[in-house]
Amino acid sequence: MMTLPSKQQTRHAFGASTPPFIDYLKDILRRYPDGGQILKELIQNADDAGASEVVFLHDERCYDSQTLTTDQLAKYQGPALYAFNNAEFTPEDWQGIQTTGRSIKRKDPNKVGRFGIGFNSVYHITDVPSIFSSKYLGFLDPQEKLFGERIGGFLWSLEDKEDNETLCNLHDQFQPFRDVVIEVSGQRWMDIIQEEQHFKGTLFRFPLRQETSDISDNIYDSVKVVQLFESFIADAEISLLFLRNVSSVALKHIDIKGSVTTWLTVTSSRLEASLNTMKESIVKDSTFFKTIISTSHEKKQPDTKWLVATCCMKEGSVPELDLLATKLSFRPQVDLAFRCGQERSDQKDGRLSCFLPLPNNSSNRTGLPVHINACFGLTDNRRHIKWQEEDQKYDEAAMWNELLVKEVLPHTYLMMLHDATNLVKTFSLPVSSLYNIWPDLCQTKHTDKWEAIALDVLNRLFKQDTSIFSLAKDQTQFVSPSDALFLSDDTKASETTTALTRALIAGGEKLVTFPDHVSMAIQLAFPKPDTLHRVTPALVRDVLHRGVLSILSNNEKRLLLQYIMSDGTFQELQGLQMLPLCDGSFKTFSKTDEDIALIDNENFPRVLLPGCRHLFLPDDLDPTSIQQLKKLAATKTFNIFSVDADIVVALAKRTLPKDWDQSQQHVTWMVGQGDHPPLKWLREFWKCLNTHWVHLRQFEGMPLVPIEPLQNTSHTVILARLQNKPTMIFQKIKQSILPDKIENAIKNVGVTVVTRDECLKHPDLDSYVLPPSPQNTLQVFMNLETSQVISGIRTAHPNEKKEIKNYLSTLGSLTAKQRDLLSKLPLFQSMTGEYVPAESKQAVLLDSLPAFNTALPMPESFIQCSTEADRRLLLLLQVDLLDSSTAAIHLIVGIERKSLKEQETEKIMTWILQHGSILFSQNDTLYRKCKDLCFIKVEGGKFKKAS
Repeated sequence: MMTLPSKQQTRHAFGASTPPFIDYLKDILRRYPDGGQILKELIQNADDAGASEVVFLHDERCYDSQTLTTDQLAKYQGPALYAFNNAEFTPEDWQGIQTTGRSIKRKDPNKVGRFGIGFNSVYHITDVPSIFSSKYLGFLDPQEKLFGERIGGFLWSLEDKEDNETLCNLHDQFQPFRDVVIEVSGQRWMDIIQEEQHFKGTLFRFPLRQETSDISDNIYDSVKVVQLFESFIADAEISLLFLRNVSSVALKHIDIKGSVTTWLTVTSSRLEASLNTMKESIVKDSTFFKTIISTSHEKKQPDTKWLVATCCMKEGSVPELDLLATKLSFRPQVDLAFRCGQERSDQKDGRLSCFLPLPNNSSNRTGLPVHINACFGLTDNRRHIKWQEEDQKYDEAAMWNELLVKEVLPHTYLMMLHDATNLVKTFSLPVSSLYNIWPDLCQTKHTDKWEAIALDVLNRLFKQDTSIFSLAKDQTQFVSPSDALFLSDDTKASETTTALTRALIAGGEKLVTFPDHVSMAIQLAFPKPDTLHRVTPALVRDVLHRGVLSILSNNEKRLLLQYIMSDGTFQELQGLQMLPLCDGSFKTFSKTDEDIALIDNENFPRVLLPGCRHLFLPDDLDPTSIQQLKKLAATKTFNIFSVDADIVVALAKRTLPKDWDQSQQHVTWMVGQGDHPPLKWLREFWKCLNTHWVHLRQFEGMPLVPIEPLQNTSHTVILARLQNKPTMIFQKIKQSILPDKIENAIKNVGVTVVTRDECLKHPDLDSYVLPPSPQNTLQVFMNLETSQVISGIRTAHPNEKKEIKNYLSTLGSLTAKQRDLLSKLPLFQSMTGEYVPAESKQAVLLDSLPAFNTALPMPESFIQCSTEADRRLLLLLQVDLLDSSTAAIHLIVGIERKSLKEQETEKIMTWILQHGSILFSQNDTLYRKCKDLCFIKVEGGKFKKAS
């Protein structure tokens, strides 16, 4: 019998009061937000119970409400969320589910804490959760409205006869369980209730809140359940990584018609790795693989393989940690999980887990390539880890977390790296995955805490000086930092790295290669990075001298050339056959003639020397190498030359096509065919001549003058050579034009008439191709062989001879040499009409009075002067011009000498006498000679004077 307090006791009563449970629950829901974390809490409870399978089922069906324990339960017969796991409630669990907020496993460091604050998050969804497990089925009613005043729930025992009958007879009340039990566990309801009186598993039912209540005004419909599922699906792959028992989670849906759809099934399987783990006394560790298989109702996702490492600090290693572990009932263990085979770009989103992933927010992302799990001390809402900040400086959970990541985490990380190295050696893991496990300091710099932890891990790794770097030659072999050869930071171009790697491996060097983030780790965390043995141009030159060039491709040689020249130590290139040419071959760095190489430039492009095209560097050689080779050429160490004016002069003639015989004044250019240069050659050559040379004398003898204008479609071009005694004349220059008839005539003589192409521009060009004029035409004749000119004119058509004579007759004056040549040319007609030279001859003016009779037998030393052109030219030649009377005297002299036939004498004298009145008046000598001449034949055959 309870003793009532006395009036005095009541008046003096004092002490803290317990708030109503509803208020306590509301406070939990305010601090612990709705979302996918609710499902994770239920999974965590199942894992703590030793379950291997968890099923969440969203049932949209509504059930009848005729046979219920109480009418008030009718509104909870609608859609519900179910959570099943294949572990059973223990008596302690049934007790714990009733002591909300106080975990019954608080003193067990292997448990997270079942049915504490986390479980109460289900009140976001429901007002009346129910539990069916082992021998009992219970309803929780925090509002105390369903089963009587101040009764917070109701429990039925499967072993109690009365309860058993209720479970069988209240058909509507338990129909939801009847339908779902068989779906999630395969067990039949009646078999469980009547025969076995025991349910092998645990089934939670959470009727969705359809109206506001004292607990919450959060209405939970199907849309919210879908969001709940989707929130979990986002982390489904990593949710099984750190669970000790649960290896399968499924999400299912039943529509109002009873049709079942499996939204997601995610399973994990563990494979032990055969390893000799680190023999370190202060930790207990293990490393194994986990495979996660995820299948959705849409498609099966690719399997993912994870490397998982666990380390538990042994008692006595860190006293402060031991003290807190005992005080908090936490286990000093850290687990890491690394996804194998993932691209490096995706290895930056490491998350924190407290057995299940914490929410994916910035505070729970570490920037490390591994997910981190431990029994962390969490904030009240279980969404964040506590840290020792100003407001939590002496918080024991925060201190515990700091010790875990500073003392246990580095050991776990190092152990994972060590074991991953051994797995690479046995081909169980690719070396790329090993390096991907290394912290990337670029990804951790967002927070000082995780950057410091990453640096600590790397510092510890390097201090061990163990074999942590994979050899490029054999990735299953490892060397320590002190024995390794490292690529320098200036060789990070991928192609150059490949070339260096091949060469150094062939040279027997212990080269190690790794991603950029490992390089950064060495740079920032290695105690003395300057002491490491690094690749240098000098080392590579030494390796190349060992005869490894034969295994390198042409492109690799070019890449290495750029590298080995980068330090400017050119002398050590001696003897290396690495100087690339455009034909794909390589010259040796030497001073021998066969190892000549040329470097063109903007002023002197390679097209200027088409015969040397095989001596030039490749067109696509990288600019850096070209600049280095230009510097090398300037040192004159080897036979490498930057093309300049002197090089062009030296090589232009020597490298012309072999069939352009020097003996030929004209050559046939088969544009671009065989070893003949392209069309661009001539245009660029004249452009270069016009820019860099004042005179053309250095290029005399080269066939550089196209006789006809170049056409872009030209296939055959006739070229004439530059000569110091020009035999070429332009057809037209400005207003000066060579007449067509003269052009045809002088071509027969051997003169080259050039129709000017636009490329022919040079101030000295007129010294080699003369402008059209009579004076220059005569000059060209002078430069030709005299016999060639005489022969050409002799064979010319009479009309062409007249044209030449007419053209040359306009000359103003003649030099003695010009006069000598012209006098030898058969440009004048003899008295008989034949073309003869004027040399040693006299000319008869045919247009004098009386007109001279050309039929008269004049001596061969007389030529005709029949035109004005004849007269002008003969005067320039200083040939005597005789009128008819003077010419008649020479006829009389022939008669006097009796060198003429009788008929000829008669013909001469008849002409003279016929024109005697004029002739004798013009010339007294003629009169006297005729008067004294015996030319009249008389009887007896004698000749008498006319007088």
